[in-house]
Amino acid sequence: MAGALLFAVSSNAQIADGTVITQNITFTDLDGVEHNLDDYLDEGKTVILDLFAEWCGPCWNYHNTGTGHPNGGALKELYNTYGPEGTDELMVFAIETDASTAEELMYGGAGTQGWDWVSDTPYPMADANIGGIFQQAYYPYIIRICPNRQVFEVGQASAEDIFAMSNECAPPANGITNPAILAYRGDEAIGCEEGEIEVAVEIQNLGTENLTSADFNVEVDGESVLTGSWSGDLETYEVDDNVSIGTVMLSEASELNVTITSTDEDDEFSSVDAMIEGAGEINGVDIEVHFYTDFYPGESSWQIRNDANQVVAEGGPYQEGNEDTFGGGGPDANTTMIDEVTLPNAQDCYSIRVFDSYGDGLQYGGNPAGQYGLEVFYEGNSVTNLSLGDFGSVITRDEVMKAGAPLSVETNFVEYLNIFPNPSTGLVNLESSLLQSVETTISVHDVTGKLVYQENFGNLPEGYFFKTLDLSGLQNGIYLLNMTSGNSVKTIRLAITD
Repeated sequence: MAGALLFAVSSNAQIADGTVITQNITFTDLDGVEHNLDDYLDEGKTVILDLFAEWCGPCWNYHNTGTGHPNGGALKELYNTYGPEGTDELMVFAIETDASTAEELMYGGAGTQGWDWVSDTPYPMADANIGGIFQQAYYPYIIRICPNRQVFEVGQASAEDIFAMSNECAPPANGITNPAILAYRGDEAIGCEEGEIEVAVEIQNLGTENLTSADFNVEVDGESVLTGSWSGDLETYEVDDNVSIGTVMLSEASELNVTITSTDEDDEFSSVDAMIEGAGEINGVDIEVHFYTDFYPGESSWQIRNDANQVVAEGGPYQEGNEDTFGGGGPDANTTMIDEVTLPNAQDCYSIRVFDSYGDGLQYGGNPAGQYGLEVFYEGNSVTNLSLGDFGSVITRDEVMKAGAPLSVETNFVEYLNIFPNPSTGLVNLESSLLQSVETTISVHDVTGKLVYQENFGNLPEGYFFKTLDLSGLQNGIYLLNMTSGNSVKTIRLAITD
């Protein structure tokens, strides 16, 4: 979503996704009907709340169809299809939560903008000051409350996407002893080397009596490798968000499963799967970065950083569109942006950062790739894939890609390398001697690791080599000049001055 689509109402962040709300929330709608959310949740229905302000333009655009938002009118479609008059699987409410505005302002002609919020709205609407319960930080704030009382932000998503999210919800409490695993909370990657990972989960008591113990079994690639137990005292719906089961040693990407093995009267949420990622491997320096944009590409950018935390490649932000007043759409929206990248070193461990300039991640629109985020390809094969959603302003994935030398043992193809003058005003003479014919590339990087010049000479013959490089377009500063011949690299420090 573009930054202009949100209006801040406080300096605090909204409630964390997955938080359990046990407060009994009641309010009276505009027709005088009182609603108790626990009644709907106990029936196994997911409750969708649109917490808005009557003066908020983005709130209005999402509420209505044909007003500039790609998902305008989504909640009306959601309610008509899956609400009480449809399949009766969920409930939708719109609640004006700005305490400074009166209820009558929601009716046509009366509000700040004269918008009619009430007519043609099929789901109940109310004026109630309940935003503080969810630490509401901006308008609109659209959330789903699952039957097990967990709260998640859904954003200004389509009806189809919100319904799919609702199907991921855990049920209401049932049975006497009923521990549930809500999420995997342990380590998710081993990085570029073999490593020990901690296995941990988040559990909830979905039974009607206090939960005091639970036993677990951990499998790696289908083989049992670890057992563990937990003891405590959780009331109904209470959560322990970090139950450590133990550690396991992994040397490569693995599928991990954690299962409750003690008494469990409902096995729907008795296990969780996690993919423990290893670093994607490449055996050269040339890669393709595919960036899958959302509806607001002007907010998105990315970096690849080496083991020394230097930026060695970057892309974005991409071109804004004019399909709405917030920079949405355009040729770079909901598409795949491809950058060809040459990494500076044949051996290194790389991390990836993705940025969103507003702070709501990548989540709006519908990319044909079926995801938003970044994927790295080497020789046509995917080696690293970051499928992203609402990650806030920045997300970092450490040690997700490692580059090894093309040969297991480095061969010294370069007898010597020299450049002059150094410092230089831009024209640099390079001379070297090759011990045998080999493919050779010259690359220049600034102190951050960013590639600023590259020239591929193909297979050079054995013996003396001389070349004048025109680097006059570079700014004054210190650079590293690399001569890559085969799998051997020679590096010289170069200064550019006036």
